[in-house]
Amino acid sequence: MRLAAQIILFLPMTAGYWYVHSELAVWVQWVPDLFSDRPWRLAGLLLGTVLCGLLAGLIFTGPARLLYLQRALLAGAAMSLGAAAFDAYHMQLAGRLPFTKAALLLDLAVFFSALPLCIFVLSRLRPNNAFKPKPLRGSA
Repeated sequence: MRLAAQIILFLPMTAGYWYVHSELAVWVQWVPDLFSDRPWRLAGLLLGTVLCGLLAGLIFTGPARLLYLQRALLAGAAMSLGAAAFDAYHMQLAGRLPFTKAALLLDLAVFFSALPLCIFVLSRLRPNNAFKPKPLRGSA
């Protein structure tokens, strides 16, 4: 039953990962407007692209980890590869300014690597046993 759910939900999760990334790309357009000087605006553009990919990866880390358990890293890498390939296929670099090309390629690199890296970091964290009952001292 779990394998069927993993297979059925793979494509919708990949499409959702791409969709969340595209919506976040529209949302982070305010980051360059925080600065008035041109070099800082360009740095804000790069910061916005990194935030966009990182937030998309963070949003889908939990569901991918819960659904795919031990295979979450492999599934996350496959999801990010599919979504990044779709994004790269529709990306138009011809006729763009060099900095715009660099920002788009940075966005693609962060989008491709964010989900697997977030899953890897989450899997390496130690469990929090804060709610585990602690026996009283001296009790048998």
